[in-house]
Amino acid sequence: MARKGSQKVKTGCLTCKTRKVKCDEAKPHCVRCTSTGRKCDGYQAPPAGVYSWLELLGKEPILPTITSRRNSQESRALEFYHRVIAPSFTLFPEDDFWTKMVAQASYSEPAVRHAVIAISCIYEQIGETPCDLLLVTPKGRYAMGHYNQALQQLTKTRDESVVLFVCVLFVCIEALRENKDAAIAHCRHGIMIYNSARSGGGAAWVREYLLPTFVRLSAFPFFFGGTLETIPGLSGAEEEDISGSHSSFNVSRYRIDLLIARCIRFVRSRDPPAPGLPKPTPDASAMQQRERLDDMLDEWLRNFETFKLETPKPDAVGLCLLLQMKCLSGKIWISACTEDSEMAFDQNLPLFRQIVEMAGLVVASEMKQRKPGESSKHKFIFEMGYLPTLYFVVVKCRDLETRISALAYLTALSADYENLWNASLLYSVGKRVIELEHGTMFELRSPDGSASLPPEELRVRDAIITRDAEVRVEKGGRSVRHRRVNFMVWDANGPALIDEWVELHSLDNLPTPKGFCSKLGTKVGLPVGIRISP
Repeated sequence: MARKGSQKVKTGCLTCKTRKVKCDEAKPHCVRCTSTGRKCDGYQAPPAGVYSWLELLGKEPILPTITSRRNSQESRALEFYHRVIAPSFTLFPEDDFWTKMVAQASYSEPAVRHAVIAISCIYEQIGETPCDLLLVTPKGRYAMGHYNQALQQLTKTRDESVVLFVCVLFVCIEALRENKDAAIAHCRHGIMIYNSARSGGGAAWVREYLLPTFVRLSAFPFFFGGTLETIPGLSGAEEEDISGSHSSFNVSRYRIDLLIARCIRFVRSRDPPAPGLPKPTPDASAMQQRERLDDMLDEWLRNFETFKLETPKPDAVGLCLLLQMKCLSGKIWISACTEDSEMAFDQNLPLFRQIVEMAGLVVASEMKQRKPGESSKHKFIFEMGYLPTLYFVVVKCRDLETRISALAYLTALSADYENLWNASLLYSVGKRVIELEHGTMFELRSPDGSASLPPEELRVRDAIITRDAEVRVEKGGRSVRHRRVNFMVWDANGPALIDEWVELHSLDNLPTPKGFCSKLGTKVGLPVGIRISP
């Protein structure tokens, strides 16, 4: 007969567990060890499920001690994430998804921990290793191993909240790798799980903490080949009432992100059935939907102006302007998408100029606040920052001075990578679009004189960036990267493609747009009724 003993306790420090004695569990080191001169090896990190998600996301951080049982390479990757990566993954300091939520969950959920280690290792290689070689380096193979372990961990859980949380991290991993197909697949999968969780009641914290992230994620696939048939809408997002005053900056941000997501779905609904075919003729329902979206964007602008006056944010001038720039770009999108001519964008020239004026104010504000030798440049951010909006101005605004100014501000304000957007690539493609449409080669400078708007047959309707890439060695030995791009135009004979290898420019070697701020301040006016205020 087995001997009756005391109940086996699984808690306690590692030293007492090894000695098989009862531990008093004092933190950070137990009294039983320290009082007898022994070294207390600390406590094992809690396994998944010890903390609820509400506890993990509470105000008081839960940070278990990293013990020696976690190898030094993992510990270094996690430390690098916490100290370097997480604070730089967003432009918005109040957004604590990466700094708090992910950081805390990495201590409790194995899938989160493995995904964070993969993110850390891949991030370190960005800018130093070509994206197609990221996973063949020792650090890349190490990252891939943890990525696979994160995937394996998800197969062991039925907790949809964990799957949703890790899904965001998987999108991030693939965005860092510039693997758009996999990033979009994870995004689509996450939206479907979110919709399922919501229809089944879902956890309250999923709506509170993850909905804003998924709202932003629901928009980006449509810029990289996603369609209404392949990317489902977020359940409840279309019906959510976002009218009324703004109670906080986060509310302002969430509402404009939700409006942009609605706008881009409307824009994609007006796409032609196939490249080179005319757009469908809008019916009365489509025009009413466009008017409703435009009214909501105008209401957001008015309410945001009121919020800024009542709650000044002098330390967030640039971020306030960024939200307004997004709103104006949304107004241009929905205005022009129902027309089959590129000339439709010319009607929005005042809004294009206003976006560029705002970008100039952001540059001026950052230059004023920046300390000597300090750089505010981000290596990678997970959201849509300044890059997509300014690139949109570059390729769709046909006023030469305005679009060259937008190109200059793109180099100054954009992160190197914004989710799947690559600043060097978009700068190079945007520059080439301007050259094709205006029939001139140029350097990054403000034009000396006015230029006429290009005719319809010269306008680039779309720039299709292929995966074909090559490195050419010039006579002097300089290596120059090129990317194959198909520029679609519509001449007298119908649609045609201009197939080119575009040289990719390093943004580090381009001049800064210091002279644009004062120059544009006197040339570009703001439409009546919309003010810029800190």
